[in-house]
Amino acid sequence: MHPMHFSTTFWNATAAWVEAIGAIAAVIGSGWVAASDSRAARRREDRAAAAAVQKEVREALATRTAALNLAILAATHIHNLHVLLADEAWRGRVARISVSHGLSATERMLTAFPIQSLTEAAAMVEFSRFPASLATAAEIYANLEAAVRAAPEADRGAMFDASKDHMARLDKNTNRRLAAFATALGIDLASMTTMVDAEA
Repeated sequence: MHPMHFSTTFWNATAAWVEAIGAIAAVIGSGWVAASDSRAARRREDRAAAAAVQKEVREALATRTAALNLAILAATHIHNLHVLLADEAWRGRVARISVSHGLSATERMLTAFPIQSLTEAAAMVEFSRFPASLATAAEIYANLEAAVRAAPEADRGAMFDASKDHMARLDKNTNRRLAAFATALGIDLASMTTMVDAEA
């Protein structure tokens, strides 16, 4: 073989090998870059998913807390009516409900609350009791007011006693329902309120 031909063939083969190695390196490099991009994309997706879960947890907690605050507000109104009624009974008279506007506003908030956002059936059932309890408390007081004004003086004491006992039972039951609602929500009621379960 002619030396020049051998040299040309050798360098052509060498160039081909260099080109092949370069192509292989490029393929490996692009594969590594693609894998790196894929890993980065997965990490971004994982972070986004974790953030979405955290947001959902925060929103669920905010919803449960808002519902419990409304229930506490209703229970507080009922307790206040109980105390007011006991005071009026002690005085031997009945006055107009001074908290009627607050009662109405709370009742509207309770009925407007999107109960399905609580998701748990037990929590929804417990929450649904509070508007009715609040309406019952207002009705007890309003009925007593009307009855006392129309009754002879001698009959008023028995009316006060009957209404006071009814309100006491409602107050006690509402506090039980409040504790049951907090349990259904998975929230520690003691950390949210210092309301005392008044015994009749």
